[in-house]
Amino acid sequence: MSDTLIRRPLILLALTASLAASATYTAAETTQVSYTTGSVQLRASQAERLVPLDRGAPLRVGDEIMSGAGTATIQLNEDIELRLFPRTRLQIVELAPESPPRVRLIEGKVHARAQSGDWNPLPVYIETATSVALTQHSTFTVQASVEATLVRVTEGVVDFGTPGKAQRIPAGYRASVGTDGHTGVTIRQLPDAPDIAPLPEVVSTLPLEVTWHGEAAPAYRLDIFETASGEWIGSREVTGNRFDIGLLDNGGYQIQVAALDANGLAGMPATVPMEVRLQAQTATLSYPTPGASANDDMPEFRWQLNGENEIARVEVASDRNFRNVITTSEWAPETQALPSRPLEPGLYYWRVVTEAGGKSVATTEPRALTIYPNRIATPEKSGDVSGQQVTSIHDRGNRG
Repeated sequence: MSDTLIRRPLILLALTASLAASATYTAAETTQVSYTTGSVQLRASQAERLVPLDRGAPLRVGDEIMSGAGTATIQLNEDIELRLFPRTRLQIVELAPESPPRVRLIEGKVHARAQSGDWNPLPVYIETATSVALTQHSTFTVQASVEATLVRVTEGVVDFGTPGKAQRIPAGYRASVGTDGHTGVTIRQLPDAPDIAPLPEVVSTLPLEVTWHGEAAPAYRLDIFETASGEWIGSREVTGNRFDIGLLDNGGYQIQVAALDANGLAGMPATVPMEVRLQAQTATLSYPTPGASANDDMPEFRWQLNGENEIARVEVASDRNFRNVITTSEWAPETQALPSRPLEPGLYYWRVVTEAGGKSVATTEPRALTIYPNRIATPEKSGDVSGQQVTSIHDRGNRG
């Protein structure tokens, strides 16, 4: 699809005078951060110090969010969600219960979804230094820079322009307002959505290669959303027409791919569903052998992984049923590890637990291991695991 101007006239809409008025801050009104990734910071209203912004944190009128290299999602109310891209500054302007929520995009890019079961819900206002975008039922992106404010509409319609001179922008189009004193709205058609190659209905191994075809573009934006919650799992700018998706937990996802223009604004997205069902496999224990003994209070454990995209850890207990777990190693995609604490002399049982997809778990049968007081190792002794050395594995995340 060519990047041509819309040929038909667009309806001019008058905006309410409140768009140009100063915000009335109501500190009691709050909204909430749905989730964040990376380093996102908050400057609270009338505060000078920046603090980390975490999932679940409340936001009040006057608060300013700076995403830095991270991303954040804000639930303004039950109908309106805002997703902040990296290097974005956003300020909460108004959150009164009976008034439309308003935010100010100081710089960067924000993706908005305004969806409601109400036929006439409150609109959402996103204002910048030179323009305003408002809508009731739409999906759109606003980008603000020193050169211009851009809006991209993928669902519904958005009223966009300088206060009092907005135009209605339908899905499939983008519009811009410059910062050089020009008050007109330039409207152009978005590039077509690329054609994504079919994906398996059920994905049992990762990474998975995603490929697509379409008009030549400087780059593409690939976004991943969790189907059940709508959570924004990740976003990547990709050159070329392929990307390997990995490190996803089991569950349903939507993959979106859109072409980027020279300004970094995406065209119409192509969306495909994907269901991840990874199955953890029982590991094969290698070392120590059954009934072995060790003269080392930090013995090395070895095993082989038999599944795809798995992580594992060693568990050591004082009983065969593992009711009293003494220590574990850290979760990692490795095949050897040390316990996280020294073992006192005595009889222990050890096993390896593997995990895939965040939800599927498999556990080996236990093996007995006797720890004797430290003494000089005798390597020729069968089953003696003294004197072994291995680097401790770093923690790979919030695993149990």
